[in-house]
Amino acid sequence: MKYFSLILSILISILFLEFFVRFYIDDGLNYEIEMMKYANQLKIISKNKDIGIEHKKNKKGIYMGVELTLNSKGFRSNEEFKKNSKKILMLGDSMTLGWGARAPFPNILNDKFINYEVINAGIGNTNTIMQIENFFINFKNEYDYKIIILNFFINDFEDIKINKPNFFQRYSFLYTYVLNNLNTILIKFEINKKWDKFYSDSYKNEKIKEKVFKKILKLKNYCDQNNIRLIIHNIPELRDLKNYKFENETRIIKEFSNNNDIKFINSHEALINYNESDLWVTKADSHANDKAHKIIAEFVNSKVEEYLD
Repeated sequence: MKYFSLILSILISILFLEFFVRFYIDDGLNYEIEMMKYANQLKIISKNKDIGIEHKKNKKGIYMGVELTLNSKGFRSNEEFKKNSKKILMLGDSMTLGWGARAPFPNILNDKFINYEVINAGIGNTNTIMQIENFFINFKNEYDYKIIILNFFINDFEDIKINKPNFFQRYSFLYTYVLNNLNTILIKFEINKKWDKFYSDSYKNEKIKEKVFKKILKLKNYCDQNNIRLIIHNIPELRDLKNYKFENETRIIKEFSNNNDIKFINSHEALINYNESDLWVTKADSHANDKAHKIIAEFVNSKVEEYLD
């Protein structure tokens, strides 16, 4: 009886804390909790392990205070795309998707271009291998692509392992909140890697690097064979733009692009003179906000307009 009372007390306490996090901590702007909602509501684990994660179709939700709508193909759009119009395809992760932004740069460009439709195929928590594989398996033959822009972010060499979430990862706000704060403490005491060290170390994995480059070359060969212009667009990490920590890592991508006749553009050039915190979704979430996406859109437009007819 004593143990039963103890277990019951623990369960009641956990339930109380769960409700506390849901109704008092969750203000719609907690990055980790919002990412959990996004993963549960808008994403599925792909049957193809190289794709890893796919978007659901015809779904929407509000994350970081912003409505995110997916069309019948899983692209971020309130509309369907015409079959017979020329397309610019944007591959990428959450920076391309526009996490926390009302108007991501692919969608801004879609509204700007007259003779082209711009498809936002960004999916959060994916890397370059997953994005390219998704293209080949799911929507290579969907449209008449004239330009494909592979939007590259600093963590796109990350070796992502996709595992089916357990019950707590899927449903418990408390679990997500506590785990995130625990990780912050471990980073502070240098038990876990800091974010910049984590990113830099991913470039030291030669096996993953080789696999990423092979996948990009597969896309390049496909583009060459089908008269499609391939562009690699580097999106910088938005913390400390003026004293950028990842110049060497960016140089690796640029040199690979130049050596393989792939046009390389880098929106760090357009963002460097801005106050970094003015470009973030929140102080705790350094994803690009609407201001940053507008700047990126103007930059990309200036670099691709020579290829538009």
